[in-house]
Amino acid sequence: MNLKLDLLPVDHLPVMSAVIDRLGIREVLDELLPKHPLSRVSDADCVSAMMLNVLSGRMALFRMENWLLRTDVELLLGQGRQADAFNDTRLAEALDHVDRVGSDRIMGAVVERYLAQDDRPTTYSVHMDTTSFSFYGAYVNGGDPLVTYGHSKARRPDLMQLIFGLSLHGGVGVPLVITIAAGNTSDHVSNRDHLTRLAKLLPDSDDVTIVADCKFVDADTVGRVLGAGFHLISLVPDTFNLRGALIEQAWASMPEASEWPELSRQPGRTKASPERVYQGWSVERPFPVKLRAGGNPDNDTVKSIEDMRFVVVRSSSRAAHFEASLEKKLRKERERLERLARNMNKRGFDCPDDAQRAADDVVRPVKLHNVTVSVVADVRTLKRKKRGRPPAGEPPPQVTRWVIQFECRIDEEAVEKARQQANCFVLITDRLADEDGPTDTEILAEYRHQHLVENHSGFRWLKSEGKISPMFLKTPSRIRAMGLVLVLALMVRNYIQFTTRSTLRDRDETLPHPFTKQKVNNLTTEMAMVWFASTVIALVHIDGTTVRRPPTLPAPAIRILDLLNIPITVFARPPP
Repeated sequence: MNLKLDLLPVDHLPVMSAVIDRLGIREVLDELLPKHPLSRVSDADCVSAMMLNVLSGRMALFRMENWLLRTDVELLLGQGRQADAFNDTRLAEALDHVDRVGSDRIMGAVVERYLAQDDRPTTYSVHMDTTSFSFYGAYVNGGDPLVTYGHSKARRPDLMQLIFGLSLHGGVGVPLVITIAAGNTSDHVSNRDHLTRLAKLLPDSDDVTIVADCKFVDADTVGRVLGAGFHLISLVPDTFNLRGALIEQAWASMPEASEWPELSRQPGRTKASPERVYQGWSVERPFPVKLRAGGNPDNDTVKSIEDMRFVVVRSSSRAAHFEASLEKKLRKERERLERLARNMNKRGFDCPDDAQRAADDVVRPVKLHNVTVSVVADVRTLKRKKRGRPPAGEPPPQVTRWVIQFECRIDEEAVEKARQQANCFVLITDRLADEDGPTDTEILAEYRHQHLVENHSGFRWLKSEGKISPMFLKTPSRIRAMGLVLVLALMVRNYIQFTTRSTLRDRDETLPHPFTKQKVNNLTTEMAMVWFASTVIALVHIDGTTVRRPPTLPAPAIRILDLLNIPITVFARPPP
């Protein structure tokens, strides 16, 4: 008898593969990217392999055949798949095929399949945002999208970049639309393009609320939102005069902080941190927008005035931050005045008018102090230009220069106004305060869920756990295709997290944290998958016959499979 044993680690990847199939990603790819009869593996297999590579936490998307050689390829990707078929050339070819079909078309087909579920909600929010992705190396100019320099949100102006837009479906966090634009594209332009694609994808019958940051608030973009039949919740930019006027109006109505109605109260980030309290006041005011006939973004704009609801929110954490930094701000203003006065007075001014104009320029930016300016004459003794000893009784040469003196006192009224402005932020929405409209508390809660697209269910995951080496990102076509691969991987990750958490809440159950062992019901996908770490498949080869021995999983891992409604056989039988 000829006996051989192979031990192949798979960890949590069979779970990821099962969710890829459940979301219909592989099926959509097979429909749109049919397999060539001469190919050993299909484009769907290649994209699935790249997604599993990203979801495994592996940082380098090259030499994948070496990585796959050390795992059970058939269990993850299907019978007959072999690791050496997934070489760099084949994966790059698959990315080219993906781009040829179009990332929008593939993403749209996957999302339409998700939205076609019978039990899906028809009233939901969509969280939108943009970020910049930096790239190393040299790129060919003139590509689409153009990898170029621009305003870097990663604070790396020395690197070229692309602007990446993403929208997530409500609390589930399933990506709906992605956009990749040139690195110097403004947020306003990127948001409008993203919104146009979103309007074409989502069903007209759905009640959709767009939640976005302050870059979304301008007459044109708000008009596009309303024209597409969406609702809006966003943040009024600090640069709008309207923001300051609304905050002043709120404080005039409720001079004391204790008079503001409470909207939300949450515990601090640590046990020692104070509670975070949000109080609010709302008002309806007209807001100018630019509408387009028939909601078509290609039509000419027509100026219109629409009633909007503004919620002024006072935050206890913002208030605490202002008080903690107030002394520093006051000191910096005083030190700035002293430094500028010292530098200007070294030379002095030829006339009092020049000194007064310079003093006015220095005082103009001062916000928290009352400054009294005095221009005084300063008689200075000059150095004698002639050589030799001066004659007896000759007075030394003198000149009159004019200098500035500042007297600085804290402006209590200005400090209080700054305190009121710093303690608050203003939200804008088209949902008016009628019987069916949301409350101020609901509007605030919906906006605070914007962290979905900014944190570990969005950009932060793409830039950390989903980060890859730019091996295949040397051409614009592969950049676009790789963006799709990353977002599909994010879709799988967010679906697992939402399903696990929601099922635990519905059942009123908990899971042990893999490290602290505390009972929790809000595990992230990464923490839940730790329970599958070191899972190994045993392949027993007996006289040319291979038998796959399923692993023994810990109890929390089996419970996670039950929460996801995934059979344990995913660790025993390869997909067909």
